[in-house]
Amino acid sequence: MGLLFCLLMIEKIKSVIEPVLKEEGCEVVELVFRREAGRQVLRLLVDRDGGIKLGDCVRLNQILSRMLDESDAITERYILEVDSPGVDRWFCGRRDYERAVGRMVRVTLSETISEKKEHIGRLQEILEDSIKVDTGKKKGIIEVPFDKIVRARQEVEF
Repeated sequence: MGLLFCLLMIEKIKSVIEPVLKEEGCEVVELVFRREAGRQVLRLLVDRDGGIKLGDCVRLNQILSRMLDESDAITERYILEVDSPGVDRWFCGRRDYERAVGRMVRVTLSETISEKKEHIGRLQEILEDSIKVDTGKKKGIIEVPFDKIVRARQEVEF
């Protein structure tokens, strides 16, 4: 498949699934449509505020599969996988930060802020160009500009 064809196919798929996901209070975090082991696989990572559970993924898989089949958005045989993004994946965009407010995060920086290039703390607030993280240490709340973040993810709390 050519790049233009793939991009058009992805847009067509999104036009079918996004209204359903919106109705369910969910959004696509990642969409992958590619050939794996000789067959087409459509992998959707979906999330919502408060997280998504296995039962949600199963139900969405059934609904989206039926919608995609009825729309003929995908003309060849494919396998649909609907999954949660996982708590420890790297953030892809601002919406990931918004979903993580109040949770523990790990932020790796391109340069030192408050004497460190990596901070772990509770994400307090999202500002226009930065985030505020409460490190819980003597440094307290630090402000981290988005343009200094190399990568960030939610930390698993026990």
